[in-house]
Amino acid sequence: MKRLTATVIAAFALLIFVVSPAHALRVVIATIALGEVQVIGIQAKKNASISWEGSVVATSNHGGAFRFSTANLPIDCVGQLSDGVSTIPVVVFGCTTQQVVSGSMLKTGQTTCYDNSGLVITCAGTGQDGELQNGTARSYTDNGDGTITDNSTGLVWEKLTNEATIHNVNDSYTWADAFLVKIAALNTVPCFANHCDWRLPNVNELQTLVDYGRFGPAIDPVFNNGVDSFTQSSYYWSSTTFQGNPSFAWGVIFLGGGVNATDKPIGLNVRAVRGGS
Repeated sequence: MKRLTATVIAAFALLIFVVSPAHALRVVIATIALGEVQVIGIQAKKNASISWEGSVVATSNHGGAFRFSTANLPIDCVGQLSDGVSTIPVVVFGCTTQQVVSGSMLKTGQTTCYDNSGLVITCAGTGQDGELQNGTARSYTDNGDGTITDNSTGLVWEKLTNEATIHNVNDSYTWADAFLVKIAALNTVPCFANHCDWRLPNVNELQTLVDYGRFGPAIDPVFNNGVDSFTQSSYYWSSTTFQGNPSFAWGVIFLGGGVNATDKPIGLNVRAVRGGS
């Protein structure tokens, strides 16, 4: 990391002396360093305010060079950079959607507040999750190929159906067969949805699907529309072993969103995922 930082500083020192004969906004470096987005550019309008995602972050020098650091990492890892004349998209090297989400947890989905007896009350001033609703909003896209993309995490999920295929929502697998049978089938050429990198989600990834504003199942309707997408209100395997007893692995129960360790030989449901880092 020290070497990367030194390289960034050295590169900017050289760019200070660059005087471009024509205005054509360019980025030389856009990467993650020291936990922030580090950008170095040239050929901006001289002495111009440089904006990143709509906010001014720097001023170019008389030669059009500029440099800035920001914690503003776009959800898709592509930032909009402008000098007031040109606006260009900038892909941040080394960025993944998982990094973005880790900086801002997902909303739980809960929007209602309750008293000690479980009765609905007005949320204002309670400090409950239903009032604050902190986190990144959930957003999904049905890709039309049997998969669903979580636009907040970048993960692509298998859609489960009621058809007699490997995607049947009623099928259950031991933990070992989740890998050896289900995942192996999805990754057999030509592979499911033309991708051969399907895997069993880890427990953190699986929990991102839980919507605590719903029950039975506690998941967004895009995963349980009753037509071509279904979810059982039961346990789903993760790829994460329970360290307290390695013959158990973590599962998420989509009845209400609980997480528990389960004996690996027991048959549970499986939903595959791809993407992430």
